[in-house]
Amino acid sequence: MTRRMADPAFRDDQMSRIHEPQVSAINALCDRLMEELPGYSVPYIAPHYGASTAVILALSSNPGPQAGGATGSGMLSRENNDGSAARMGDIYETVGLTDDQVVPWNAYPWHVHETHPNGLPNRLIDDGLDALKRLLDLHPNIQSIVAHGGDAHRSVRQLVSKKRFGEYADARGLKTWNTRHTSNRAFILREPEKSIALEGVCEVYREAMVHAGLKPITALKVDLPAPMTGPELRAAARDELLPLLPGAVEAEARIRDYVHALPPQRSQRLLVELLSRDLIS
Repeated sequence: MTRRMADPAFRDDQMSRIHEPQVSAINALCDRLMEELPGYSVPYIAPHYGASTAVILALSSNPGPQAGGATGSGMLSRENNDGSAARMGDIYETVGLTDDQVVPWNAYPWHVHETHPNGLPNRLIDDGLDALKRLLDLHPNIQSIVAHGGDAHRSVRQLVSKKRFGEYADARGLKTWNTRHTSNRAFILREPEKSIALEGVCEVYREAMVHAGLKPITALKVDLPAPMTGPELRAAARDELLPLLPGAVEAEARIRDYVHALPPQRSQRLLVELLSRDLIS
């Protein structure tokens, strides 16, 4: 099931259990982080996760509105009422990853989504590293970190760098993977590109599971339609972007996010198509 946090009874039950043994250590850390930065909330880890037994850390950017916002659940959960959480739940089900094997976290765990909706500045990525290291200290079973999106990619790159915690990561056998964010914005794609992108995230989790000693569900072989031609790519980009461009102020950022979210092969074909039209016309 997904989006169960939309049900007040389920949400209240989860919140009432945030100090259960499987999440007591990580949620005590959340309390300490809020004490250290007054005025900023840190969503708890929903107790349907078994953080104490987790071997994989799913790292994203910063808590979204459905986790840390005024109307959010107050928890990180694949059951939150948004597309990103639902997509994450679908990925876990596809690869056979259970809640007692994975735990979510953010590169910057404090809720700042309203002031940084399009990504974190470097200083916040740096500020979040200490909290990430403290989380890892509390959960020695974690062997794999799957980083979703650019902010998380920068976070794990710093984490394993020699200047920060590289020796620590090597000593405990940590391995990191970079993959696409699960947000709706990252999946503004037509088929077959959307299916290819989703399977790419699933394959990353399969690799992370194997490294952590788990046996993933293997991918089903599916015959995907042929990739779109250059003109079809251009038309698709126009159709998908126009509804998302509220004005010139945000247009460049939205286009940049769109291009960043494209699978490499599709972005390369789109670039070739645009350059060809420009140079030949």
